[in-house]
Amino acid sequence: MDKQYRIVFLGLLRGQEEFAQGMARLGLGLSIAEEMIQKAPVVLKGGMTLKEARAYADAVQEAGGRVNIQEHGFFEEPRQLRKDLEIKPLENFTACPECGYKQLKRDACTKCGFVFQKGKESA
Repeated sequence: MDKQYRIVFLGLLRGQEEFAQGMARLGLGLSIAEEMIQKAPVVLKGGMTLKEARAYADAVQEAGGRVNIQEHGFFEEPRQLRKDLEIKPLENFTACPECGYKQLKRDACTKCGFVFQKGKESA
């Protein structure tokens, strides 16, 4: 199977009105262009070949949108998965009351060095 790609709209390169006009030239209504801007980042289209994705991305960029082409879907080769990756539960984390850095619970903040008092850490 061939790799598949999708286009993700990230935001605007130019003004909102110019983008709406550019997308209208591509056949997209004003309300849909405004919704894209509000919901960014949003997947615009998927399941394309790289050539199709590049053409689609170029059209949106010419209209004034910032896009990204991402691989997705089925792949010929199996993907390498990290088997040593352990995801810690949310209750194992805290935010430093001094600098706001989110980290695993410890005796002191790893960013600013603030010493936590037992029972005073924020969750």
